[in-house]
Amino acid sequence: MTEPEEDSFLTTRHIDIPPELNAELGFDRKSGHPPDSRRGRVIRISKAGSGTRPLGDADFQELLQSIYDAVLITDLNGQVINGNVRAVQFFLSDVEELCRKTILDLFSGADESLLATIRQTLQSDRFVLIQACCIRKDGSIFPAEISVNRMPLSGKDFLSFFIRDVTLRKEAEEKLRTGYNAIQNAGSGIAILDTDANVQYCNSAFAALWRYEKAEDMLGRSIQDFLPDAAVLERMISAVSAGLVHVQVSAAPNLNADGEIAGIVLSLLDISNLKSAQRQLESYARELQKKNLEMEDDLRMAREVQFTFLPHECPAYPPGVPPGQAALRFSHLYLPSGLVGGDFFDILTLSEHEVGILIADVVGHGMRAALVVATLHGLMDQLSRTARDPAEFLTQLNRAYAHVFRQTSDRIFATAFYCTVDVRDGAMRYGCAGHLAPYRLHRPSGAVELVQPSEDVQGAALGLFDHSTYRSAIARLEKDDLLLLYTDGLSETMSPSNQFFETTEFAESLARHIRREPDAMLKALVDDARRFSGRKDFEDDVCLLAVEYAG
Repeated sequence: MTEPEEDSFLTTRHIDIPPELNAELGFDRKSGHPPDSRRGRVIRISKAGSGTRPLGDADFQELLQSIYDAVLITDLNGQVINGNVRAVQFFLSDVEELCRKTILDLFSGADESLLATIRQTLQSDRFVLIQACCIRKDGSIFPAEISVNRMPLSGKDFLSFFIRDVTLRKEAEEKLRTGYNAIQNAGSGIAILDTDANVQYCNSAFAALWRYEKAEDMLGRSIQDFLPDAAVLERMISAVSAGLVHVQVSAAPNLNADGEIAGIVLSLLDISNLKSAQRQLESYARELQKKNLEMEDDLRMAREVQFTFLPHECPAYPPGVPPGQAALRFSHLYLPSGLVGGDFFDILTLSEHEVGILIADVVGHGMRAALVVATLHGLMDQLSRTARDPAEFLTQLNRAYAHVFRQTSDRIFATAFYCTVDVRDGAMRYGCAGHLAPYRLHRPSGAVELVQPSEDVQGAALGLFDHSTYRSAIARLEKDDLLLLYTDGLSETMSPSNQFFETTEFAESLARHIRREPDAMLKALVDDARRFSGRKDFEDDVCLLAVEYAG
């Protein structure tokens, strides 16, 4: 037989001989050998059985039209001469249109070699099976399985093509193939068990869990050999050569076409790496918790140390005078945003009638800011001899501060406001290093005003420039005035509408509470800021210092 040239065709030669015909032919079933074809024995089939019929016979036409498959009848050269209703449906053409075509017009990629192969094969075989793609009238194609027979009609030989549309079968086969490939290449171990829990199928990943090179080596074995307690969803299984493996097990019923349980679909996911990572994370978590506890202890100690820098009992001036008769009285409120903060204030005794007052705000907060605060506090003690001159004091403080932090990778700076007050006449000399201007409250009149430094007095923040030179200015406190120094943790509190407390509410809040006692006034300011922001906490440290001048 001559093989077809086109790859799109698969020709199958097959003879299907029924038992009764075997007897007629004298087929020896025991030996398995057919009789010698050279004997030339002829089986005669009566006309009533299936002999040739006229092409237009009514019974034949009724049979032709009732066949489930599409049927095309052609001459030996493939010219279509008849077709049934199914052929009309398949090819979207009526019978007349089909009869103007040859088989080669209807099969994609077909040529004369196909007909030659069919004719040659049918000389010895009862039928030829072909797999091909058929072409509809609109140019679309569909996969088909075609059986070709020699058909004697009206004394002539014809070819009958029984065509079955296998689109759905091909789609199902493709899904099965895709599913099979997916299972074969899945990272999870997948096995199908029968109702006795014997392995009927498993993929390579399933076999690899037990270090089998071939999945076939596990077929027929009971899963109980590997999972004595199959109900456990996650357990450790012993591998052949590699210690312990952690797997996550899931099982689902395998149902047959009647919905009955035919076995179990078992899925094993190797989670050894996950378990290892989990143990490592648990170890890291314990270590991190230990470090956090140590850090919290350090922060608590730092907080205690930092609070020692703040005056606990603010002195009264002049010294020795009862608090009720003091010319200057101090009140403060400090709220760090964390365990430690970067805001602080200090009060320096300069003489029996003069006091120095400093408030500072280190950029940032937390441990780093607290370290800078401790450094500033130590530098102030070293430079106390210059503290009677605010300009000189800030200049020297900036120089020393910049020298200490010059070698750090990040530029750390701090704002500061420093002033001296002479209790004899309320004279106040002050200098500013990038800090917020204080408020002066004249309590008898209810007036609230800023002590705003001029441009030449408003200097750069400490640590920003190594050789900054600061200037000072003079102001005066009158009897019953209150000087309020503060940091931006309060003034820059933001409302839900992104408004700053300092812009819209600060001065009004001071005016409302101006005649309250200093401690009560500071608490009221903080409460107003919390209502303004809608929050109980502050994003930055808050430090307030009230200096009341009794005159």
